[in-house]
Amino acid sequence: MTRFLKFCIVGGTGAIITWGLTWLFTERLGLWYMVSVIIATGFAMINNFAWNSTWTFKTNVDPENPAYEWDAFYHGNPMQRWWKHRIADYVWGFIPNQGKLLNVGCGSSPIAMHYPHSYNIDLDTAKLEFMHLRMPYAHFKQGNACSLEFLDASFDSVICIEVIEHTPYPEKVVSEIARVLRVGGTAVIATPDYAKMRWHVAEMFTPYKEWHGAKLTRTAVESLARANGLVPKECKYVAGCDLVEYFVKE
Repeated sequence: MTRFLKFCIVGGTGAIITWGLTWLFTERLGLWYMVSVIIATGFAMINNFAWNSTWTFKTNVDPENPAYEWDAFYHGNPMQRWWKHRIADYVWGFIPNQGKLLNVGCGSSPIAMHYPHSYNIDLDTAKLEFMHLRMPYAHFKQGNACSLEFLDASFDSVICIEVIEHTPYPEKVVSEIARVLRVGGTAVIATPDYAKMRWHVAEMFTPYKEWHGAKLTRTAVESLARANGLVPKECKYVAGCDLVEYFVKE
């Protein structure tokens, strides 16, 4: 079945949901017509998003594949690609390609491509090998984000993108980021904000939802950062729920 046909089917179900719920809320519950339309449209939008993400634009992007982050960035469904690109744009905007940079939990994300001479660590050696072929001048090393094998104040910048939620010890990761960062250095930490209701909806369609050992909020991330001398300076959200925050070490 073609994607166009699938898209039309999903759109049709959305229209049926809108009409059906509008009738129900107006005729049976006695709500004002415009209120009924707004509520019904919201349900239809959620329905269409869910089906288009999981059926219409479903791809064979596999989280267990060494190229997962790379494939999601370039070949995922439209929502997935947009999400990944927004995170990358925010990270690149916060930290330009300058100075000595450490990428903690780099995976196979193309975000690293903006920093061709960076230092990159990850637990997955297959992902490191995948990225090394694409970044021959960068440094790649297997390592644990909770125990970075670098000297104190070794880096001008550190990025840690969608990592700390996958460990039960986020405080150790933040502490290590602060330790290897020089005074005046900059850091970017990205993680879902579990204080946002939007994330609880979005999480249902993410392959990593079962793997989040830490369900963090912006308040929790900033608290961990401040405890280690990292001062929050600016934050941005993807879809109003995925936090990308910029810090400076003082």
